[in-house]
Amino acid sequence: WMAWKRLGASGFYVATTPSSSFVYLLTGAHAVHLMGGVVALLVAGLFALLRRPVTTRSIVVDVAGWYWHFMAALWVYILCLLEFAR
Repeated sequence: WMAWKRLGASGFYVATTPSSSFVYLLTGAHAVHLMGGVVALLVAGLFALLRRPVTTRSIVVDVAGWYWHFMAALWVYILCLLEFAR
């Protein structure tokens, strides 16, 4: 959020150029997915603290793990796409 405020203060807005729109889109998508992952980890921790059954905790931890692994693979794909699609 602070980076977006600084970009805006320096005149780098969403509608300035297509590149600026892409920067805002990419960083916004990253923030949303990061928040989703943090929520998944918090739910997994809450389930552990509340001493839910082991099968339930296992499912929640597996879902959180799959989420984080998928996000990691997605960001590696995006990085490769941006680097090698010239």
